[in-house]
Amino acid sequence: PAGDVDMSLSLLQEISSLQEKLEATHTDHQREITSLKEHFGAQEETHQKEIKALQVSTEKLSKENESLKSKLDHANKENSDVIALWKCKLETAIASHQQAMEELKVSFSKGVGTETAEFAELKTQIEKMRLDYQHEIENLQNKQDSERSAHAKELEALRAKLMKVIKEKENSLEAVKSKLDKAEDQHLVEMEDTLNKLQEAEIKVKELEALQAKCREQARVLDNVTSQLKAAEEKLVDLDALRKASSEGKSETETLRQQLEAAENQIKTLEIEKSAESDKASSVTRELQGKELMLNNLQENLSEVSQVKEALEKELQILKEKFADASEEAVSVQRSMQETVNKLRQKEEQFNALSSELEKLRENLTDMEAKFRERDEKEEQLIKAEEKLENDIAEIMKMSGDNSSQLTKMNDELRLKERNVEELQLQLTKANENASILQKSIGEATLKAEQSQQEAAKKHEEEKKELLRKLSDLEKKMEMSHNQCQDLKARYEEASSETKAKHEEVLQNLQKMLSDTEERLKAAKKENSDLLQEMVELKKQADKAKAAQTAEDAMQIMEQMTKEKTETLASLEDTKQTNEKLQNELDTLKENNLKNVEELNKSKELLTVENQKMEEFRKEIETLKQAAAQKSQQLSALQEENVKLAEELGRSRDEVTSHQKLEEERSALNNQLLEMKKRESKLIKDTDEEKASLQKSISITSALLTEKDAELEKLRNEVTVLRGENASAKSLHSVVQSLESDKVKLELKVKNLELQLKENKRQLSSSSGNTDTQADEDERAQESQIDFLNSVIVDLQRKNQDLKMKVEMMSEAALNGNGDDFNNYDSDDQEKQSKKKPRLFCDICDCFDLHDTEDCPTQAQMSDDPPHSTHHGSRSEERPYCEICEMFGHWATNCNDDETF
Repeated sequence: PAGDVDMSLSLLQEISSLQEKLEATHTDHQREITSLKEHFGAQEETHQKEIKALQVSTEKLSKENESLKSKLDHANKENSDVIALWKCKLETAIASHQQAMEELKVSFSKGVGTETAEFAELKTQIEKMRLDYQHEIENLQNKQDSERSAHAKELEALRAKLMKVIKEKENSLEAVKSKLDKAEDQHLVEMEDTLNKLQEAEIKVKELEALQAKCREQARVLDNVTSQLKAAEEKLVDLDALRKASSEGKSETETLRQQLEAAENQIKTLEIEKSAESDKASSVTRELQGKELMLNNLQENLSEVSQVKEALEKELQILKEKFADASEEAVSVQRSMQETVNKLRQKEEQFNALSSELEKLRENLTDMEAKFRERDEKEEQLIKAEEKLENDIAEIMKMSGDNSSQLTKMNDELRLKERNVEELQLQLTKANENASILQKSIGEATLKAEQSQQEAAKKHEEEKKELLRKLSDLEKKMEMSHNQCQDLKARYEEASSETKAKHEEVLQNLQKMLSDTEERLKAAKKENSDLLQEMVELKKQADKAKAAQTAEDAMQIMEQMTKEKTETLASLEDTKQTNEKLQNELDTLKENNLKNVEELNKSKELLTVENQKMEEFRKEIETLKQAAAQKSQQLSALQEENVKLAEELGRSRDEVTSHQKLEEERSALNNQLLEMKKRESKLIKDTDEEKASLQKSISITSALLTEKDAELEKLRNEVTVLRGENASAKSLHSVVQSLESDKVKLELKVKNLELQLKENKRQLSSSSGNTDTQADEDERAQESQIDFLNSVIVDLQRKNQDLKMKVEMMSEAALNGNGDDFNNYDSDDQEKQSKKKPRLFCDICDCFDLHDTEDCPTQAQMSDDPPHSTHHGSRSEERPYCEICEMFGHWATNCNDDETF
């Protein structure tokens, strides 16, 4: 029994340690769940922060793009302003050049030499202006190209950053989704484990209840056994009294031995007493053997009781384990119910979040529609701008002059517009992708919401069914345990009644044996007293006989007495041996009784401990009953909550219907988006066609530009030719001047010759006729000289007229910007140039294609004062003047009047 108690204590300790371990694992699990929740909450917060940061960065990028666009627009405006300024400057320069050419024409008739110098200066100024203009245009183009490349690089870098950030966010979202899926799987596995543990705990609770019932029955049996042991102890006390009486009998027997030795005459009577005592000893030994049998039976009963006790202790341990498992299962059931409630709350929160996301998606859809409208407006504006550009290109194609710069500007503008169109197309594609992503996310969110609602409803119904099933199983198990307890009680009562009956029978037999032994002792005491009296009488008779009888009789009597003495001594030794055996048996019985008493004390202590434990178990059972009542109340509350949840599910179904309406609206919006996409595709096609047409026009303009470049090269070549011709014209001017001087000289000579002829005629008329022949010869020579001089004068006049015509043609070419008229060798170019009309130009307003200077409205307001001189020389300087030629430009010392022909 002590080993059984130790086993029960060790089992209880193991049960408590297992309970502590289960509680520790549960607390660890809750901590892990809370840590995971906190971790996922922190991750969600970080992701929301990152999303907000991304939104802020996208907003910043959009603002930067807008600022860059505004900067580009501003730069384009500045470039256009600069180009317009340079156009105005060029036009003013051309106008001033035309004025200078006209002034040159006017002053050409006055002084060719001075005007040629001014013409050369003007040409150098024009060339400088052209070179400066070209350098500035090249610098502006380089600046624009560098700015465009820098802006393009910045935009590409920003796009790359955006793509990287978007990819990182997508990867982080995928990682978070995978983590959430893993956590959900782990949570489902843990839920399955907890359900299995609940089932095992319910089974163990049933077994504990059965063991508790068995323990109660065993406690009752132990109480009965303790009462029986108390009765046995009382009987043992009676046996001790009997032993004391037997020891007193031994002392009396010793006295009797002495008396027997003294009373040799009463040997016969002693033999009779001896036989009687031997019979009594045999009866006592039989009684002792019966007592030993009874003790053996009691020991067997005690062993049976101990075995029953061990079995009951084992059943108690099993019941305790089952009870602990049942309590754990009940706690796990409560936790599962709380988890289901928490899950339902989470599902409600998810549904609310999905509804808020749907609202946000609606807002995003409205924003996307607004953005699409804005993009449509931008596309319309671009189309209008392209039309304007086409009109401008047409006008520019019509206009002459600085066509290359305008065409380059228009090409740049077209490239900018194409880039804007490409950017808008990229934005449209991105918007379409975002819209498709939003649609997918909306669909996934709706599907997830529906699936989560359906799963929550299914899980709730399944959990409800499982809880009801578990409750029914618990009720059945309670009924079974109650029935088992009743059966055990009946069995225990039967066993206790049987043991009581057996114990009463044994006690009655022992009491009978004790009463018999007491009667026998009393009879032996009476017989001893009678023997003592007889011995006294025999002594008296012996004394009397000694005096009366003879020596022979005395010898015979002595021999008889010695024989009887030896016999009595032998019988006494036998009785001693029997008494020693009985004493040994009594000692063993005492030892056994002491052991039994110790075991009974231990069993009493164990019974008290077990009674305390049973009371504790009863208290625990009462607490469990109270907990079961609370659980039943909680179940009723949960049923009410289930009813409420069913109502909420009905509401959620209504919300699902509203969600279906929202889905219908979303489908309508999707249809609208498809229509918008179709429109976008049409617009893209239109823009592509317009792009193709613009590219064609650009190719045409590029071809025209190439033609214009070729024409410019021709003009440059012609300018070089004109420069050479200008130099030749200068030389011709000098030749003309020399020829005119020669002409004047020749005219003077002709006049002188005519005067000489007249004088010669007069002299001839006065002279004789001998000299007629010589005079005729002289006259003929003079006439031939005059004819030669006249022919030279005619040739010089013709050359002068040709040179004047060339100078006029050069001035007209400089005014019209074309030098094809000077190419007298190309007949086709002459026909083309003859067909072209000169452009209108106002010298007063410095404007082309508006009106002539003759038709200028401001001419009427101008004064009739003559214009200032355009020589721009210093007033203190003295202009060179030739008195021989009567011309400005050289002094008389430098005059070539000595030149002869």
